[in-house]
Parts: sequence; C-alpha cells; structure tokens
Amino acid sequence: MAYSESLAQQVRAILATELPPHVFEEEVEEKKMFGGLAFMVRGKMAVTVSSRSQELVMVRIGKEMEKQVLSKNGASVTLMKGRLYHGYIDLDGEAQKELSYWIGLALSYNQELTQQDKSKKSSE
Repeated sequence: MAYSESLAQQVRAILATELPPHVFEEEVEEKKMFGGLAFMVRGKMAVTVSSRSQELVMVRIGKEMEKQVLSKNGASVTLMKGRLYHGYIDLDGEAQKELSYWIGLALSYNQELTQQDKSKKSSE
C-alpha cells in the first residue's frame, strides 16, 4: 500500500510554515523509511506519512510528551510488527485534524535532540 501523497503535501506545507526558510530548504530531507515517506529535520526523523495505512501519520515527540498527549482522540503509541515504539505517535484521521499541532510537537522535540547533540559535541 502506498502512502498518501496529499497527506505528504500537507506535511510539507506545514514544515515550510513552521521552520525558518533556511532550515526548511537546507535541513529537511525526504526519505523512504518505515514503509512510507519520512521527513528528516536536521538529520533526525520528525514526521512520517506511512504506508501501513493510507491515511496514517507518525510523529516523533519523545517519551515525556507521549505521556501528556495519549489521551487525545486519534493518537496512539506507534505499533509496528508487534512492537510498541514509545516516543513515536501514530495519528489517525481524527488526530490529523490538528496536524499542525502534532508537527509542532515533533519539531520541538527535534530541536531538543539537536541541542543535546550540540552539547555532547562541545563537551568532547
């Protein structure tokens, strides 16, 4: 099953709006991953439009944020091949109505990861 190109286009448009232009142009890469199309920001997976289901989006928000948002309709911990991936959230059609919100969470977590990487490099 192929991923939804219209959903991928929505993700592109939100990323273009939420990120500074130079980051969007230079540090967003699209890769085939997890059986879908992953949007890598600063070298880290942030959002994936999945082929596991025609209308599924997965966001990487981290384990701490996961605990806060699982009560939202349409959000669940990512499950692939029988394994739960904590820190990653699957969004069904209901949750996708707030796609900008979810992508914002993914970008915030991506920024945290980027800062952690910079801290590690400066302490070496």
